Amino acid sequence: MMMIKLGIALVLTAILTPLSKRLMAWVLERNRDSLAEYNLEPGPVCSSITLALGIMVALLLGLVIPVSTASKALSCFLLYWLWLLWLIDYRFQFIFDDSLIPLVVLGLAATPYLPYSIWQRLAAAAGAFVALAALAILGRGALGGGDVKMMAALGLWFGVNGIITTACIGFIVGGVAAVIFLLLKIHGRKDYFAFGPFLIIGAVVAWLAQVLLWK
Repeated sequence: MMMIKLGIALVLTAILTPLSKRLMAWVLERNRDSLAEYNLEPGPVCSSITLALGIMVALLLGLVIPVSTASKALSCFLLYWLWLLWLIDYRFQFIFDDSLIPLVVLGLAATPYLPYSIWQRLAAAAGAFVALAALAILGRGALGGGDVKMMAALGLWFGVNGIITTACIGFIVGGVAAVIFLLLKIHGRKDYFAFGPFLIIGAVVAWLAQVLLWK
């Protein structure tokens, strides 16, 4: 059975890698004006090998967790999409609105297969947006608008407990990373760095833990 899952992951990775490169290039080109405000230009996000390895890991994680077929499919999509968001945010420090639309649409469409009611998940999305928007304002740019919107979109998948877990893990990991960056002089005290990747790490951990509890 494991070999079958590995074969499926390999085939999907071979298909998705070139498609993902084109998709990310399309998103960056659509948002060229936003990048230009920070003197950035659309360009390669990462190497094909890095992209493919991440897709492979995301798909394998989604396929090997012992849940229903529907939950596996949802997990594969979510983990794959989070990988693409991670790459773009790490490279350009941007999470674009149009890259979050698939998360919102599928998060709503997958309601019959998710453990919480649509109202609970809408409450999680609204709560995440309000809380993190307040932090973004008070933190004077420590969080970007894309981070806030991404967490709201993830609230449609995670529910209240899951989105709180995501935020806690993200802030802890991000805080530790910030200290390390300062100690190694990679960043200064007034420098900005992408916080989205740490929230995405929290989302992956929270999602896998949550999915395992569905059984």
